[in-house]
Amino acid sequence: MTRKTNWEEGFAAWITQVSLTKQAFEWGVCDCCLLAADGVLALTGVDIADDFRGKYADKTSAFALVSSVAGGSAVVDAIAYCAKKYALPERSNPLFARRGDLVVVKNNDGDVIAGVVSLNGRDVICMAEEGVITLGISQVVRSWSI
Repeated sequence: MTRKTNWEEGFAAWITQVSLTKQAFEWGVCDCCLLAADGVLALTGVDIADDFRGKYADKTSAFALVSSVAGGSAVVDAIAYCAKKYALPERSNPLFARRGDLVVVKNNDGDVIAGVVSLNGRDVICMAEEGVITLGISQVVRSWSI
């Protein structure tokens, strides 16, 4: 998978849109996995969440889908499945994640959620139950190169 020509411009526009709309967390509409997939979509034009998007509406159905599609029980399993399906190479050291990379991070509550590395390369853009947040790159636990 390759980034679009002038990907920084499209990614910056996506970040601005996400920041300005203040989208609320909603399972199956705007949750951590779909927000991360939307970031990848802005970078590449490819929807890595195509096996999940529009197919769940609450936490129970989301994790049932993760189990049936990805064979797992956690957010990281869904993200790893999508990364593998689209041949995104996992970084040997997750802290080497770069701008636009797909990541999973440990949030301040200790939960593992999905996100994408921002243009500054130091923050991760994520959707948490309180809305869009940024976390430090030091909280990344797995990362895949885009």
